[in-house]
Amino acid sequence: MTTATAGPASTRRTGEELVLAVHAAALAEIAEHGLRGASMDGIARRTGTGKAALYRRWSNVRELGLDVFLTTMADSSPANYPDTGSLREDLLGSLRGFAGLLRGPLQTVLRELISESTHDPSLVAEFQARVGEPMQAQRIAMLQRAMGRGEIPTQPIDPLVFELPPAIVLHRLLLCGEVIDDETTVKLVDNVLLPLLGYRR
Repeated sequence: MTTATAGPASTRRTGEELVLAVHAAALAEIAEHGLRGASMDGIARRTGTGKAALYRRWSNVRELGLDVFLTTMADSSPANYPDTGSLREDLLGSLRGFAGLLRGPLQTVLRELISESTHDPSLVAEFQARVGEPMQAQRIAMLQRAMGRGEIPTQPIDPLVFELPPAIVLHRLLLCGEVIDDETTVKLVDNVLLPLLGYRR
């Protein structure tokens, strides 16, 4: 008779400790099975807790996967637009940080969520509220610092300029199956973003 493989021994965790453990388990489960193949049972086993503890906070795997992705992005927000004293270095740090996040299991979660968002606008709305709007505020602060240093002209900037980097990163990821490397990151900043911003070397 074959015995089923047991998950980690159940441990009593609460609050932030439990949330961190569940997020790590969800990342592993979704990376292995995809968003549709992952299960709350599997995540509970990996966490070493009961399903009831999961359902008290998340109603399904999709909601949990979204929370994992958005929380990870929000936690990295200080690095989204770092204050290095140089606009070029701020932009390089931002893109390198974003690309670095996508080199782990978070890449699979993002792919799956993009697929789900095509028929669920609430995913897009929640991403905008939890990640998009805070990042926009950081971006404005970064540009104000650069204008104050005289690196770029003090003038309105077309928001489309800042849609280019994530669009290129996601294009490479979804259509080419790769995360942009450092050489491409430097070219994107030096040859595309800085000229569009009127950067003064």
